Amino acid sequence: MVEAIEIYLPKHAEVAAQSFETLLGMTNVVVVTDARDAKIDDLQASHKSLIVSGSRAITWLIVGASPEVLKKLRRRFSFGRVQIVNQVDEIVAGGSVNNDLITFLSAGDGLQRESLISVTELFIQQPDVDLLYGDSGHPTNEKVEPLSFARRPGWSPERLRAHCYVGETLVARADLVSRSGGLVDLAMRHPHDRALRLGEKAKNVWRLAEVLTIAKSNDSRPLAALQAVIEHCQRLDIQADCELDALVPSVRVKRRLTKKPTVAVVIATRGTSAEVFGKQRVLVVESVRSLFEKSTYQNFNVVIVADTPTPKTVVETLQQIGGERLQIINYDRPFNFAEKNNIGAMSCESDLILLLNDDTEIITADALEILVSLFNDPQVGVAGPMLLFEDTTIQSAGHIFSPDPTDLYRGRSPETAGPQNLLRVQREVSSLIGACMLIRRDVFEQVGGLCLGFPGNWNDIDFCLKVQLAGFRVVFTPHAKLFHFESKTRIAKRVEAEVGKLGARWGTILDDDPYFNPRLQRYTNIWKTDSTSKQSLDDALGFLSTIA
Repeated sequence: MVEAIEIYLPKHAEVAAQSFETLLGMTNVVVVTDARDAKIDDLQASHKSLIVSGSRAITWLIVGASPEVLKKLRRRFSFGRVQIVNQVDEIVAGGSVNNDLITFLSAGDGLQRESLISVTELFIQQPDVDLLYGDSGHPTNEKVEPLSFARRPGWSPERLRAHCYVGETLVARADLVSRSGGLVDLAMRHPHDRALRLGEKAKNVWRLAEVLTIAKSNDSRPLAALQAVIEHCQRLDIQADCELDALVPSVRVKRRLTKKPTVAVVIATRGTSAEVFGKQRVLVVESVRSLFEKSTYQNFNVVIVADTPTPKTVVETLQQIGGERLQIINYDRPFNFAEKNNIGAMSCESDLILLLNDDTEIITADALEILVSLFNDPQVGVAGPMLLFEDTTIQSAGHIFSPDPTDLYRGRSPETAGPQNLLRVQREVSSLIGACMLIRRDVFEQVGGLCLGFPGNWNDIDFCLKVQLAGFRVVFTPHAKLFHFESKTRIAKRVEAEVGKLGARWGTILDDDPYFNPRLQRYTNIWKTDSTSKQSLDDALGFLSTIA
């Protein structure tokens, strides 16, 4: 499955030099709809949208329609723009088949007015793109704001396994359709199944951050098909047990631990005490204790990088808990969180490295097991869990850049599902919080570990972006949970030199996070359409109890 993500629409000089009208004429548009269970009113609504979709000539292949339905549709006036057929051999394709664009459209859904102009232009300008999806509008039945919008992130193959987040409308080149099973076969499959099959064969997938479809349904939650995911895993040789959560809905892909790689847990500390759950405790002691006593995965060793002022009693307690599986390194230099973690990571041998803050504690006993299993995929470089505050509100569900780096849905209820069930599914992210990051050791070494130029903040963001630049993926999972007892009111100290360095290195990505969406509200930590309406806020905070 392709990993590349494209966001912008640069115009090549050679394309600009040609007549756009000529280029449009080289590209045939075929719209495909499964009409086996469709109502005539829904097909008529889709037909109406095709007339104003921006293409001069569309061949509409209606699979499974009865002769009576076809007759009624063909009676409708379309200004000669829509040719209706129900057999593949009726499609007259001029020019190279590779220039044909196949659009899969569900009955009752409509293409946004003139949307095919943008779509066709993009495929012409980007000859390497072979699959495209976009945003969608959904009726609210409210006169004040008749539509809500599903704003989608960039290409995320991990998330696609959970549910069809790309939506039901997909545009693909004809050769990709042919390689993925054929036009009719794909048309008759469940949208989730279709998206998985196309995604497996696609070389370059593009997210168009514009409304491509006006959906019939007011429910913007992505569809999920358990059997489709099971078959997808079989085709890609993903060893996993798949489970459908019908409430979300989504499919959880639980990778099997075919191996048990060694993990070095690196914890930087000075033995701080604090009140947690009404009791005074030494944070690092309870963090280490939870690993040894709660974790279902025990193939780990612990490396404590302790500042010189760490109380002797704390060191002795840690040694009692960890025994031969715990190593303590004395750190007597000025504070540098990045350096402390690098020293800990390079002081031992292991397959994986878990960077863990001393104020964390396991919630789900199999949290480490879940994170480790993600590394069955050789393209995963970093993985991280959902972190919760002491009061169980969300501390971090991965980072977003909007453009300020921020913890997604920080301080929100753990029952928040988010738009399109964002918080309920495993997915790629641009960055994870360094309080708990599991890292492939060879990747850690390849990118040079954490940058010492970020001694306090931003080192986790810089690291995750380096990992992706090296060609690996960063994955967040909500199925593994830990407490992070950081204060909810804590504001990270901004060191202007560090802020400037982060911006100089990664300004383009910070300004346009591929796993965000440019049509969303900026400078916020929720996935909210750029609107001041109550509807947009309700969509951003969708709770499971209100959408079931």
